[in-house]
Amino acid sequence: MPISDEEIVETTLKLVGPDRSVAPRDIAQKLIPAEEDGKDWRSLLPRIKKLATVLAGDGQLQILRKGKPVSPAGLKGVYRIAGPDYQKVKDTANDQASDA
Repeated sequence: MPISDEEIVETTLKLVGPDRSVAPRDIAQKLIPAEEDGKDWRSLLPRIKKLATVLAGDGQLQILRKGKPVSPAGLKGVYRIAGPDYQKVKDTANDQASDA
């Protein structure tokens, strides 16, 4: 049975969090486990990228390159996906660590 865009979005939003980013590969492998014969998780990567850019444009998540939020427009190369508050939580944790 084909994987719907809704399943991709739901899985993506479940995997990202305020203190966690994920690679597109992680989302694809969650949807198509390695033990499923005949299905290749790599085939989902273009759809994950497309949906992630839409969600980032809507403010539901962030696209990261080298750990920093970037515009989803014209996204190329290696990237990660994080929740909308990812950088704020990371900055707060860094501030607390430097105060200790």
